[in-house]
Amino acid sequence: MAIAFHTFLLQLLLFFFASFAEANDTRKTYLVQMKVGGHLYGSSSGHQELLREVLDDDSTVADAFIYSYKESFTGFSASLTQSERQKLMKRREVLEVSRSRNLKLQTTRSWDFMNLTLKAERNLENESDLVVAVIDSGIWPYSELFGSDSPPPLAWENKCENITCNNKIVGARSYYPKKEKYKWVEEKSVIDVTGHGTHVASIVAGRKVEKAGYFGLAEGTMRGGVPNAKIAVYKTCWRVIRKYGRADSVCREDNILKAIDDAIEDKVDIISYSQGFISTLQKDKVSWAFLRALKNGILTSAAAGNYGNYYYTVANGAPWVMTVAASLKDRYLETKLELEGEDKPIIVYDTINTFETRDVKTSAESTRKRELIAQSNGYSILSNYEKDEGKDVFFEFAQINLLDKAIKEREKGAIVLGGRSYDFNESKKLQFPIASIFLDKQKQGKLWEYYNKDQSKERLAKIHKTEEIPREEGWVPTVADLSSRGPNCDSFLANILKPDIAAPGLDIIAGWPENVKLSSDRPSNDYRHLRFNIMSGTSMACPHATGLALYLKSFKRWSPSAIKSALMTTSTEMTDEGYEFAYGSGHLNATKVRDPGLVYETHYQDYIDYMCKLGYNTEKLRSHVGSDKIDCSKTEIDHDADLNYPTMTARVPLPLDTPFKKVFHRTVTNVNDGDFTYLGEINYRGEKDFDEIIVDPPQLKFSELGETKTFTVTVTGISKRNWKKNKAFMTRNTWLTWTEKDGSRQVRSPIVIYSINGPKACM
Repeated sequence: MAIAFHTFLLQLLLFFFASFAEANDTRKTYLVQMKVGGHLYGSSSGHQELLREVLDDDSTVADAFIYSYKESFTGFSASLTQSERQKLMKRREVLEVSRSRNLKLQTTRSWDFMNLTLKAERNLENESDLVVAVIDSGIWPYSELFGSDSPPPLAWENKCENITCNNKIVGARSYYPKKEKYKWVEEKSVIDVTGHGTHVASIVAGRKVEKAGYFGLAEGTMRGGVPNAKIAVYKTCWRVIRKYGRADSVCREDNILKAIDDAIEDKVDIISYSQGFISTLQKDKVSWAFLRALKNGILTSAAAGNYGNYYYTVANGAPWVMTVAASLKDRYLETKLELEGEDKPIIVYDTINTFETRDVKTSAESTRKRELIAQSNGYSILSNYEKDEGKDVFFEFAQINLLDKAIKEREKGAIVLGGRSYDFNESKKLQFPIASIFLDKQKQGKLWEYYNKDQSKERLAKIHKTEEIPREEGWVPTVADLSSRGPNCDSFLANILKPDIAAPGLDIIAGWPENVKLSSDRPSNDYRHLRFNIMSGTSMACPHATGLALYLKSFKRWSPSAIKSALMTTSTEMTDEGYEFAYGSGHLNATKVRDPGLVYETHYQDYIDYMCKLGYNTEKLRSHVGSDKIDCSKTEIDHDADLNYPTMTARVPLPLDTPFKKVFHRTVTNVNDGDFTYLGEINYRGEKDFDEIIVDPPQLKFSELGETKTFTVTVTGISKRNWKKNKAFMTRNTWLTWTEKDGSRQVRSPIVIYSINGPKACM
């Protein structure tokens, strides 16, 4: 029986994807993208005048106008009827009128796993001057994680709404989507009522807190990657009730653009963004806002998405964004069901049971009765027979609504019977506020086999408390099943490897609002509250990359692309069946990030030139970046155009079994004083998927800080099918390494040539 997993309460993975408001709303929120120059409607007053000219007779500007943007977007947002929208679209000053889409949201040990330990060298003065913008669901400001002994930077004064700023939270704003018709669960405030934003913010910059843990699991010291940095909160996600009582979160695109607008004007140091959806650059207004942020020296770290192990699902794939996949940690959670008389317990990895070991008296007869009764109707659990002394309950996962009554009437626990084994895995955990364990179809077969040995005998079963188990020595990091895979679904970005990097995103313990239940939807009578919680997703991986980037910035005032390059080229090799499309350059590793040796610098104008060479529309590009000086008409179209990126990727055309030759042009910058010589070497793991790779020149010599050198990498081969799962071709586990002559520095860049059938469409 297939399990209705997506109806279940406990969404540990909070990366959300595009959805729209109810279809019967009269007015809907739209983004009005203006052309650059040639008209008088470019200011906020001009936006309102233009709106006034197209409004219906019974409408007012005060009712319709929402935001005017200065830094992130060329245009404004408004609540419009269909007739008003159509009139705007006919105006020569307007480039596009599009719906404001809804983007849904995407530790004690994880920083140590990345080698950014408590003993790591810190530049405390610089670190305390850095401000991270967390664009999310708000924050719980009363947590001890959000305190600081150092004062806020001078420019950050009186920038908090609804709460009082402190030495840690130096900015707090909210963007209420007041123009849509939902049932609102919360008032306009920066207070976090879902926990997601608090969790993310604490991973980046939470201060050190001793004796953290989750009901005895993963006990230790909780802290962020840069515990002395400051946090600016931009709340764009809100809890609402949609039709038929369905709880949801609303994260409107127009609000997110306004948050980015303010973050740029506030001059934050980095943006941490754990939201998004799969989209092309043609439709994705938010990605272009991040390019404007980069122009102002602000790097954006963004979640890759939780679409799971499917290709062409990566989100936030623009080359100027650092796109972060979710990896497993060096420890995992294990739960045992011990069966009386059996040498080996049933072990599962998809349950978090925080309760001490429970003894459950049961028999095959009472078990069968309970199972049938639980499936027979959704309103009661009636296993209170005179001879039925056990307090356990068996039920199918599809009947999860029975759990509320089970919690109320039982004290022992629940054995939840699921379907296929991939309904839950290391990425998706089941937990209830009573002792519980989830058995998929394979595991429950073992249980019935055990009972069928002697159906007349009463047995004792024990549900053990979940334990955290270290992985075996030599374990190589791998990607979580939930994490979205590349390549980009946008043809303009086919030659950019995404995601860029992987970071811990599974079973991350971090801060949590004490006013929010640990499992926020079902069961309804889960009233457990704690100052920490376990969450999983690329939402949790993203702030790890944000934190390491900020750590590096506290030592080096480098450009956004140089910081991103350092994180990528010093990463650790990984393994996954999706190869580089699962993890990009590899796994974040703080060991050598401060001394990468060489960096690949890519500047704002490089991205503009790249898009022009690929044939991007001039008028749209001008509007996206807010400049009338861009003119792609004089640029020769080159669909094989190169970008000075830390990875080297090219899509070669189908059919398979076609010879290919790809030449990559790259420039590296020396970031150290003195004379250095680097030797280029091609490495690969496993089978060789190419005929030849030539690096020219094979040696680079530097004599001063900031010196640049250019080289080419030429890859030749035949696109033979070598990827059975996808009937595709890919050069796997292949990379160029520039090694400093004494071996002290290594600069590693993956090389990916691929040929895969593309997706039917992007959103």
